[in-house]
Amino acid sequence: MTKRFGFTLAEVLITLGIIGVVAAMTIPTLISNTNGAQFKTAYKKALSTLNQAVLMNIAMDDEDFSTIIAENSADTVSGTKLSDMLIARMQSATDITDSYFTADAAGTALPQITYETEVTCTADNIGDTVDGEANTSPCKDHEVSDVVTGTADTLTPSASTVKVYSFADGTAFGYDITAASCSDATKGTANACLAFIDVNGSTGPNTVVECDTVAASGDDGDAETACKVSNITDIYPVYLHGQTVEPATDAARAVLFGK
Repeated sequence: MTKRFGFTLAEVLITLGIIGVVAAMTIPTLISNTNGAQFKTAYKKALSTLNQAVLMNIAMDDEDFSTIIAENSADTVSGTKLSDMLIARMQSATDITDSYFTADAAGTALPQITYETEVTCTADNIGDTVDGEANTSPCKDHEVSDVVTGTADTLTPSASTVKVYSFADGTAFGYDITAASCSDATKGTANACLAFIDVNGSTGPNTVVECDTVAASGDDGDAETACKVSNITDIYPVYLHGQTVEPATDAARAVLFGK
């Protein structure tokens, strides 16, 4: 009787097929997790860098976001534009507005970015939906005069609505060209200026980070604790005010403070 050593061709092909199927199922998830970790790290770094830049500007020129003038102001208007601050305080800050919005760079139009606003509960809107849902008066489980979160402010990025700067690490920072006197931390006011961080510039996916779902957050109205982000993407809405750049949505905060 002849002894057989090794595997037959059929056995080898079946094994390779199984390995291929497993790889096809797991590799996309691994790539997504790796990209998500990179996006998160870049986002945290960008926030820190921008906040350090404005603090340096205060030390050097005694100016912060509350003193800037609109980017689209006439040249005759006296004051400092945000672009001047970025160029002076950020290493290799480069205006990429034109190239950022070309078809070759961005591929498709960037999505509208939604920012949260603060809503004061009144007798008329008590009983409306809870924090985090798409309603301008989310006051369920709150008392009259409680301030809670709504979703009303938006910005549609384009070369006519924002200016975009790229930094040495490839991070892009875009801001509303009408932003001026950014002094108020209250969401949804004219003086809490809109901006966004795109951690990898015009490279895709160019998707605004969002919560998976937002559960009812209870009497304290803290939707942030109910926001879970499993798909960490590359665009993060932020507010500019006073001496601070801060996350402007529950999803952006969840990524910043999440483990």
